[in-house]
Amino acid sequence: MYDLLLKKAKLFGQSQGVFDVGIKGEKIACVGCELDEDAGWVVELDGKLVIPGFVDLHTHLEKTLTAHLVHNNSGTLEEAIGNFQEFLLGISPEDIYKRARRAAEMAISQGTTAIRSHITVDPRIGLETIRSVLTVKRDLQKVVNIQVVAFPAQDPTGIKQEQLDLLRQAVSEGADLIGGCPTLDADYRRFTDLLFKLGTELDVDIDFHVDETDEPNVEALEYLAEKTITQEYQGRVTAGHLCSLSAVSDEVAERVIRKVREAELNVVTLPSANLFLMGRGDKQPIRRGVTRVRDLVEGGVSVSYASDNVRDPFRPFGNADLLEEALLTAQIVQMGSPAELERILAMGTYNPAKAMKLPGYGLTSGCYADMVVLSATSPHEAIVSQAVKEMVFHRGKLIVTNSRQTQELWKGIQ
Repeated sequence: MYDLLLKKAKLFGQSQGVFDVGIKGEKIACVGCELDEDAGWVVELDGKLVIPGFVDLHTHLEKTLTAHLVHNNSGTLEEAIGNFQEFLLGISPEDIYKRARRAAEMAISQGTTAIRSHITVDPRIGLETIRSVLTVKRDLQKVVNIQVVAFPAQDPTGIKQEQLDLLRQAVSEGADLIGGCPTLDADYRRFTDLLFKLGTELDVDIDFHVDETDEPNVEALEYLAEKTITQEYQGRVTAGHLCSLSAVSDEVAERVIRKVREAELNVVTLPSANLFLMGRGDKQPIRRGVTRVRDLVEGGVSVSYASDNVRDPFRPFGNADLLEEALLTAQIVQMGSPAELERILAMGTYNPAKAMKLPGYGLTSGCYADMVVLSATSPHEAIVSQAVKEMVFHRGKLIVTNSRQTQELWKGIQ
């Protein structure tokens, strides 16, 4: 007997037909046609699309919901970094916890079942910030899987040993990965080398912000790919942003993308944040900063999109909604055919799940029942219409319902 039986579901990744999904406990027990076993609860979906839970691979939970508190008059990345680092010195762990939890709850309500977040580690305040987010991780573990990246505060003179020591301590206290911004360090090679040394010592994956600049210089990305290969860390490194890749020649881009593929880097594009931050010093034509998503995909690289900053000095917009980010990404990178939109939807589900190494992710027998029922019958319709996430399941339990009601009163007017 199933605990839950979804009838006549259109499953993401299955191009034809509808299927029944039987769930026992936390996992999918069976996927088939016309399952007739008894169930405690039967839900008739009539061809609605079911996807595995959204996976937000690149966020900053400690920064969210601070746009009204931390200003960015120039709109630049540099001012956002500086102003937030100063703001962080004066806020309490309780405030960080409340906002980070609220942001995570926003994401859960929109169908996100896994989040990776980069959290600032600053020698001036120690591990207070990351401890607050680790508490959020523990408190919400029954409804969302959160991975925490220990992320050193930016130091224009270069990363210091005390920062590395804090990263090590953060991992000992529960952080899952280490990361940082090699491009913004005084010496990107030294920064990359030191983080790899620490990462291999601790046996944790690495997640970097790379080349988040307008300049046509991809040396940091190329070095990261080479370092990943020499350290035999393929598949364990994630690279976010890659803005500069859009500013170099096709020949340079092709060379570097080949290395990125060989290194098995997981690439994350952050279109909404980069559109807002990049090209601030330009006159027309203004550089927009979004990386070469099409070229990376065609080059065999696993690409994801993510929300990045939500209502903070880096980007005062956002709803922690990955279906919203899917629509924005598709328009920006000009991928609009049904097949391309199916690939876009995978960038917010299967691709980031692979990067996070989520166990039991998917829609086949034996997978965890982390699923979203959408008010659409295809990925194309889901993205274009911004379908309602009608039901969100985590480990087989219904945790969110959403609806959209419209009354067309005008139709009764003659």
